[in-house]
Amino acid sequence: MFPPGRGNDNLNVGQKYVISLYGTNEVCTVEGRDIRLRGYKKDNKNQIWICTKHKDNHIGMQNEDTRRFLGWWDETSRFACGVEIQESLENLYLRRHNLGGYSLMVKKCDSYEINPVQREDASKPDLMIGEQSDQFGLHQLGQSVVRRFEWVVPKRLARSSAPYYDSEDSDQSMNETSIDFLMGHGINRIISLNEISLSSREKLKLKAARISYTHIKVPDFAAPTQLQFDQIRVAYAKGGVTLIYCGYGDGRTGMAISALQIFQGRKLSHQDYRDHGVQSPSQLTALDTLSIRIHGDEDDSDSPRASGTEPLLTP
Repeated sequence: MFPPGRGNDNLNVGQKYVISLYGTNEVCTVEGRDIRLRGYKKDNKNQIWICTKHKDNHIGMQNEDTRRFLGWWDETSRFACGVEIQESLENLYLRRHNLGGYSLMVKKCDSYEINPVQREDASKPDLMIGEQSDQFGLHQLGQSVVRRFEWVVPKRLARSSAPYYDSEDSDQSMNETSIDFLMGHGINRIISLNEISLSSREKLKLKAARISYTHIKVPDFAAPTQLQFDQIRVAYAKGGVTLIYCGYGDGRTGMAISALQIFQGRKLSHQDYRDHGVQSPSQLTALDTLSIRIHGDEDDSDSPRASGTEPLLTP
């Protein structure tokens, strides 16, 4: 059995998570005060972590069973779950990787240095605070309405997973709870790149809530056509507070964000595309083609040149 999702979920205070060695079913498990990588077991409280925030606004992770916090422990540089109060040594620092997952880092005692967490030995389950960073996954538990919701342009453009996404494009549901979530964030326009359209009944629910819905069918890991890029631009230009999603909310959604920036005057690099979540070579090629179509082959500037009154989509 594997943890839910792909391990790229955002941290939200108060939510519960499983922390995996990215791409595996080995997850951080409390054994006494030690933390070891063990196979995932559903509803095992020793493997469930509650995201907290310290008074200095730093993130921490509290185990659901022991109520102790992850962090530095004793002088052996152990990564452990030792104390019941989150202080500076229990603050966690996470850096997201472009290709998925996070680096997990903590502060050592009597030091301002932030050090990464890594597996002590490939043949052992123990973790340590070391010099090289292993790749970890964050898996939010429970039925979240959307995963990875974030603003690209505050109160104008947001991105997320499809509502109730699990692992397939078909895992989406636009029910009353989904619509309450959208309305609570002021969303009144959806651009979906999910391969599957919402049902007629779901569309009627959105219409009743005065939320417009544009479906642009793009298979997972595939790239929109140039015509579909134009459809994204036209839908966004209609105004309102827009949410763009696909399935998980990475590759196709990142392409749409990149395309809108290109339409607004930016010439982006492949690294910019990847920072937005773009994944496959065909997606990079499609964005390069769009950039040449909009800017011309000789335009090599990388400065914003927004036209009209739309707010610029910053990287």
